Amino acid sequence: MLARPAPLLMEADLVIKGARVLTLVPERPEAQAVAVKGDSIVAVGCEDEVRDYVGARTEVIDAAGLTVVPGLTDTHLHLLAYGFALNQVDLLGVRSIAELRRRVADFVSSRQIPPGRWVLGRGWDQNLLAEKRLPRKEDLDGIAPENPMLLSRVCGHAAVLNRKGLEAAGLTAATPDPEGGQLQRDEHGELTGVIFELGAIGLVQRAVPPAGPSDLEDALALAAARAVQAGLTEVHSDDLGYSGNFARAAGAYAALVARGKLPLRVRMELLVGSLAELESLLAEVAAWQPPSELIRLGPIKIVADGSLGARTAALEDAYSDAPGDRGLMNFDEGELKAMVELAHRAGFQVAVHVIGDRAARLALEAIEEAQAKYPRPDARHRLVHCQIMNPSLWEKMRELGVAGDVQPRFVASDWPMVENRVGRERARTSYAWKSMLERGIHLAGGSDCPVEPLDPLLGLHAAITRTDLSGNPEGGWLPEEKLSPLVALSLFTQGAAYVAHAEGERGRLAPGYLADLTAFAGDYTAAPEEVTRANDVRLTISAGRVVHRQGL
Repeated sequence: MLARPAPLLMEADLVIKGARVLTLVPERPEAQAVAVKGDSIVAVGCEDEVRDYVGARTEVIDAAGLTVVPGLTDTHLHLLAYGFALNQVDLLGVRSIAELRRRVADFVSSRQIPPGRWVLGRGWDQNLLAEKRLPRKEDLDGIAPENPMLLSRVCGHAAVLNRKGLEAAGLTAATPDPEGGQLQRDEHGELTGVIFELGAIGLVQRAVPPAGPSDLEDALALAAARAVQAGLTEVHSDDLGYSGNFARAAGAYAALVARGKLPLRVRMELLVGSLAELESLLAEVAAWQPPSELIRLGPIKIVADGSLGARTAALEDAYSDAPGDRGLMNFDEGELKAMVELAHRAGFQVAVHVIGDRAARLALEAIEEAQAKYPRPDARHRLVHCQIMNPSLWEKMRELGVAGDVQPRFVASDWPMVENRVGRERARTSYAWKSMLERGIHLAGGSDCPVEPLDPLLGLHAAITRTDLSGNPEGGWLPEEKLSPLVALSLFTQGAAYVAHAEGERGRLAPGYLADLTAFAGDYTAAPEEVTRANDVRLTISAGRVVHRQGL
């Protein structure tokens, strides 16, 4: 008599086999197969162990030769801005004013932009230009003189307008600098066309016709599709500054859910530019109901200072290459403290953008004061970027339980300018992710896309090598700050789960965890530099759904 086959433990919807599975579970760090039922993992182990979950309706994916890791998360980017940027003038990597002009002219011509319509672009960096200076209005005039132009620096903290743009925005030599911003002027007091920080950029953006609901939806759908192709299963996205307000951003996400066009999880970072905005926002989100389990509210986002490249990051001491200049704070100390306190009392995390050490100190003082007045255990407030830091700031972060949202790809882009901006001594404790981890600070990884590329594998490459993709500088910038492959991976997995209070459901591959997985070509543990440089994502699974597949 033939023996009957053993009954299935549970029929999985999906099984991945034949892979090198990095579980990030200390008790069993590696496996070969994963079984998924619904939106959860039901088994992780060798192929024999997982075979008992394969039934007639189970989809089996042979991932031989691939590395499978917990679904990668980007804890700080701008999904909507990225979607918009894909349909604007791409100025990344321009090497001269002449090349900048050519790209703008080609864009206007190829898109047949009619007179009067704004021309928007992003990505220039004066440090890469042959002229080694900021572009000015005169550089743009004559390309399309009837079109107002707003071209943002790669960091988003500076921009340049042509004469028509200044006119359309109502900016003249008599216009005072707005709060939290600056209008650059020449020796005669005339506007150069260059504007700094969100207060000034906001003045101009109010003159640009707002995107309609369908424009928002299309931009988000395009960006989200690119995100899962890059291997992301979740993003923490700051969209309010690009949508106009919370209702418009939330409405666009809800529309994507209704259309079945949201392929990954989103935590909405809630950007506010003033105490009054925060008060209004808290009232608005109190009545909001998420349209899907894929969408959750994230932290209150406060942009305390600017960027190092634009010299608007707020430093304790002057810039080494601009004596007397200490950058810009976007808020005075009192308003920053009031905003942090209100968000803290309301039960939210705060995520404070700090690039300079002065901004970091003031943010930490605000958090410390809020915690002293209204103690809240395990609040997990966050500092975003943490670039120009020092050991005393690290100690205060550890003491307060403040986590860091860091962007490893910044090292690849910024290393040539850091010592020029802040000198060798301050540079030694800048972008120092390993030193921060060694002091017990929790870190999560992101890209700040569209400031840097969306791809998390490129972020891993920079964290591991401390170089750009060409291998510069040789041996890595501040090589003592290189992260091991698994520690680098933890930034985009376990660290990302921790800052979201989600370490019990994400960041590992284990039974009961959410079925978010990323698979890419190559053996990450054996050849991490080559694998991350190749950036060959083959499979992305979010909430148990295959949302990207290539060659499988």
